[in-house]
Amino acid sequence: LQTEKNVKLIYLIPSFQNPTGITTSLEKRKAVYELARRYGVMILEDNPYGELRFRGEDVPTIKSMDEEGLVIYVGSFSKILSAGLRVGYVLAPDEVVSKMVVAKQGEDVHTAMLPQILAHKFMTEYDYAGHIANIRDIYRRKCDLMEQSLEAHMQQSVTYTRPDGGLFLWCELPSGISMLDYCKTAAERGVAVVPGTAFLVDATASCNAFRLNFSTPSDEQIRQGIEILGRI
Repeated sequence: LQTEKNVKLIYLIPSFQNPTGITTSLEKRKAVYELARRYGVMILEDNPYGELRFRGEDVPTIKSMDEEGLVIYVGSFSKILSAGLRVGYVLAPDEVVSKMVVAKQGEDVHTAMLPQILAHKFMTEYDYAGHIANIRDIYRRKCDLMEQSLEAHMQQSVTYTRPDGGLFLWCELPSGISMLDYCKTAAERGVAVVPGTAFLVDATASCNAFRLNFSTPSDEQIRQGIEILGRI
């Protein structure tokens, strides 16, 4: 912000960030908002995983601090109802939303009606809060299982984040190990992980990390998959 005068937006996933699983502290959230206010730029707070907290206490959103209309807050039903339900939502000043509507119309006219109807009916006719509580319990158990498996099979080799929610763990290999070769070998042995370079602005930059997901695989697949990764 001090050196690049053309900055228009600060993009953040402050809760259970993809790919690291890290949650930004309240102090840092306040500091980021203060920077945005001082430099006159907007913040895009992307929070698709915020309702998936299964440990610890909720941290206030940056949007909840927004008194100047600087925060564009977005979320998605794809992470809490169904991965195929590509319906999102936005809370932002009217003049920003009106521009987003025009951009959306130019992209695909509008989001299909059926997924919107399904999302609406789920929220209004079913136990939405109960559903969230249920998937939180499921993800807590599966995350714990993945962490226990990593501890059992990779504790001397790999460091990893311990998220308080969301869907992901971020694992760092020891120096001297080729991350891309490691991921390729894992795929050949039936375990798919996402190379860390897939998340970089510059895909050629150095990265020795990979992302794991615990939401989709079964318990047995988690156990077997981490054991294979450990052997590799």
